Amino acid sequence: MKSAKHLGISLLLGLSLMGSGCGSEKTKVADVYPVPQQMEHNGYVSIPEGGYRINSDAAPDSDAMALLSQIVSLNPDATNVIAIRNIADEDSLMLQSGAYTLDVTSDSILIGINDGRSLFYAVQTLSQLVEPDGTVAAVSIKDYPDVPFRGVVEGFYGTPWSFENRASQLEFYGRMKMNTYIYGPKDDPYHRSPYWREPYPADQAAAIRELVAEAGKNKVDFVWALHPGMDIKWNDADRKAALRKLNSMYDLGVRAFAVFFDDIDGDQTDAMKQVEFMNFLKKEFVDAKGDISQLLICPTEYNKGWAKTDYLNVIGANLDPSIKIMWTGNTVCGDITKEGLDWVNNRIKRPAYVWWNFPVSDYTLAHLLMGPASGIDTAAQNDMSAFVSNPMEYAEASKVALYGVGQYTWNMSEYDPMKSWTRAADYIVPEAPEAFRLFCETNSDIGPNTWMYFHPEQFRHAELLSRFSDTLAGGGYDEADAAAVNDLFGRLISASDSVRDLADNKELVREIDPWLAQTANVGRAGQAAMQMLAAAKSGDKAAAIKGHQDTKAALQAIYDQSRPYRKGEQDGIRSGSQVLMPLIYRMVESVEAAYPETAPAARPRIVDGSVLGDSLEAFREDDVAGIGAHFRTITMKPGEYFGVVVEPDAEPVELIYDLRRMTAAGREFQGSADGISWKKLGKDGASRIDTIPIADKSVRYVRCVNNSKDDKTVGIGRFGVITTNKTNGSN
Repeated sequence: MKSAKHLGISLLLGLSLMGSGCGSEKTKVADVYPVPQQMEHNGYVSIPEGGYRINSDAAPDSDAMALLSQIVSLNPDATNVIAIRNIADEDSLMLQSGAYTLDVTSDSILIGINDGRSLFYAVQTLSQLVEPDGTVAAVSIKDYPDVPFRGVVEGFYGTPWSFENRASQLEFYGRMKMNTYIYGPKDDPYHRSPYWREPYPADQAAAIRELVAEAGKNKVDFVWALHPGMDIKWNDADRKAALRKLNSMYDLGVRAFAVFFDDIDGDQTDAMKQVEFMNFLKKEFVDAKGDISQLLICPTEYNKGWAKTDYLNVIGANLDPSIKIMWTGNTVCGDITKEGLDWVNNRIKRPAYVWWNFPVSDYTLAHLLMGPASGIDTAAQNDMSAFVSNPMEYAEASKVALYGVGQYTWNMSEYDPMKSWTRAADYIVPEAPEAFRLFCETNSDIGPNTWMYFHPEQFRHAELLSRFSDTLAGGGYDEADAAAVNDLFGRLISASDSVRDLADNKELVREIDPWLAQTANVGRAGQAAMQMLAAAKSGDKAAAIKGHQDTKAALQAIYDQSRPYRKGEQDGIRSGSQVLMPLIYRMVESVEAAYPETAPAARPRIVDGSVLGDSLEAFREDDVAGIGAHFRTITMKPGEYFGVVVEPDAEPVELIYDLRRMTAAGREFQGSADGISWKKLGKDGASRIDTIPIADKSVRYVRCVNNSKDDKTVGIGRFGVITTNKTNGSN
């Protein structure tokens, strides 16, 4: 529980200024982020022209002092003083690393600290209180973190961050008062297989040494993670290999470590063998060194959905109690709730070390996840030992969500996802914050996914768009709403241009550039559709038909932008996918219903008799005819199937699929020209994701059938047929 109420952070002050040199009143709110636990604001005072001299009981942290010298003038002969003292408060919350007090008056600045991290955070706060006009907010602050370990785990699949990305992140964590960075990119072969036993090559080792030093400057624990679970042998040779690897990382300056046993199978998942391995490392490495700040394990059953055995109970009962245990929640990707943490904590016998899989996007590659960091329980402060966010491979874009994580983990009672999201845009793109907010709002849909984890898109415009869509569905048309929707589509175009042209953060622009282009394409398609619809509602048939052609051309630009980015799991670059694109399609269908000559001769449909056929929907997008994602697990009895029928003028090229939880054994992909006689397409295909060529060009029906004698489960992530047009052979 917090010992006192947070004061003054939201008060609009009109107090007379203290001290000399400030003859007018200020109404500006002292604005600090993350919001301190307690803060009283008593106006503004002048920073003395002669600067401040330092008065400290001991040598203050050099990194904090270097930062302080950039904020105010430090002068050993100054009259005014910055006094640095150890915190005398007996409150246990104020005795933890990073807790600090800060009192600013007209005469002095008094900073209370526990360690170098405390001083660094106090100075970070002071940097936000100094104004360009030479004044500083007169405050009294008592501040401490709600979560002991706060930060980020680079634990995604895909392109690891660059050295420059990581350096920028570490500086950002220091500003946000986050103290943990876990290095564990899945595609680093020296972290994982095949080279986890080997030391890093000299150039990579040098880069890690530099990053460890940079982390230290920002008071961040650089946690290096070992991922041996794909091929570890539970023998003395591999135990010694692990010790050698950890020692090599220790020699690079690393003083915090993790071991990951996630996403593996076979004998390596044995709970007791993992426990014995971890306890061995604790005794032979951590205890022997004496200066390791963190040791943690990512277990194999790292979420409730996968906890089907007594694995967690074995881990909890036998693992050394000092070793932290990571946990992603009720599913791989999902909300973090107090109830979910209570469930796991009872089994692991310690507060969970939360690994939150947001805004990571390696399971939804076509999307950026730029929405608020929501779905994290502000009542769970005492139920976790740590909270780290797994981000996107796009480091700068990930800062939108990580900005919120900084506030959530520091002061949960003050955390508001929307407020943090709004502020993040001001921080990340101050040159064009509103344009960036609109871009982020349009690129916040996670899309259909295995974990059934969803975030809203166009949340600030939801009422307008819903009302307009409902009116359209009922056959109506409201001109005022139509004008507002058309304006929104226009602002998408200008917002994309503004972010690209005005943002100083060019690495951010590079990361999101394909989505900037696609967002502008959505805006153009939306405006074309609005003009088409307006013509149809006015009865101007010629203009409506012309508008239909323009809209289809604009949609083709969206498809063309998507096509170069096929990555296996999903096609394209998606923007506005949850709300705006369906609205555009709805407008097109409305006009096609009014003017049948504009409608296509045929559309794809679901194969008659498909399992759950009534709940499956067929789609046509550019050169793909397929089944819309249906990630809810379904059960197929022997002989049951699902599939799609392509249009008569479409010639099949290949089947592309992503079928979750279904093994290849007993499953067959079949094609048919008439839906009666079926033949196997060719190869069996990999269990989950693959492409199957379709050699017989007479095929129009494509299905997946359960040819086994047992029930089979499947989540349909993608099931589509890439086609060409029979008349000209083009896509």
